[in-house]
Amino acid sequence: MRSRLWIGWLAVAIGVCAVVSALALSSTRYGQGFAFGFGAFIVFFGALSIFAHDQAPDHWGLVMVGLAMFTVPFVGNAYSYDRGASWTCWLAGGLAMTLGGFAWTRDRTSTEYGMTELGDSQRLRHRWSYWIGRLALVTGLAGVVLGIAFNSTPAATAVVIGLGGLISIVAVWSLLASEPTHNFLTLAIAGFALFLSPWVVGFARDNLAWTAFVAGALATALGVVGYLQDERLDFAAAVRDDSIKRYREQFR
Repeated sequence: MRSRLWIGWLAVAIGVCAVVSALALSSTRYGQGFAFGFGAFIVFFGALSIFAHDQAPDHWGLVMVGLAMFTVPFVGNAYSYDRGASWTCWLAGGLAMTLGGFAWTRDRTSTEYGMTELGDSQRLRHRWSYWIGRLALVTGLAGVVLGIAFNSTPAATAVVIGLGGLISIVAVWSLLASEPTHNFLTLAIAGFALFLSPWVVGFARDNLAWTAFVAGALATALGVVGYLQDERLDFAAAVRDDSIKRYREQFR
């Protein structure tokens, strides 16, 4: 059963408060960057859960982001000494993890059918679905090329090339997948991480930052559009029904 929308709106509110708190209360660059990035991801998953048909992946995303946000201040001494960022992560991360876990345990899990391979999902896919994957592939490859071309810091270069390569891989997966809904969600997550990386890693004033901003924003937009469109069309159900139909035709 679809969870109530208040869960998504509450997650958005928690994330926004965490972002504001990170900017206002943090005393170190690393603490501010991580608290800001995790808070933005809470907003991201909360907003997706408002519009998605199947909210379980987004609620699980809240659990994982909340868990990581809660535990990361303990990882490094420099971060734990930043009390503003630490308390932001402890409170917002704990709330997001609790909220996501509460919602996820009440989501209806999707039934798995062991005959999906019998369906012709490529025939069922819309043309725009392939264009999203192709554009995402070009975006990711462009990020990798520009990451190599720009003379930037090792951390910035590694982040842009790594996330650009991940976007390219996920884009290929979406083109080959029988049912690409969750590939699009992964694409949106990787793109959003790339978009936030200049602030989190600390190269927002570097020339390579604009590559991360533009490529990350494009990948995020493409992933969100593909994910929500497949959710609204209930493409997973269409693939499942087509598989059942072909199974019955073959074995009856």
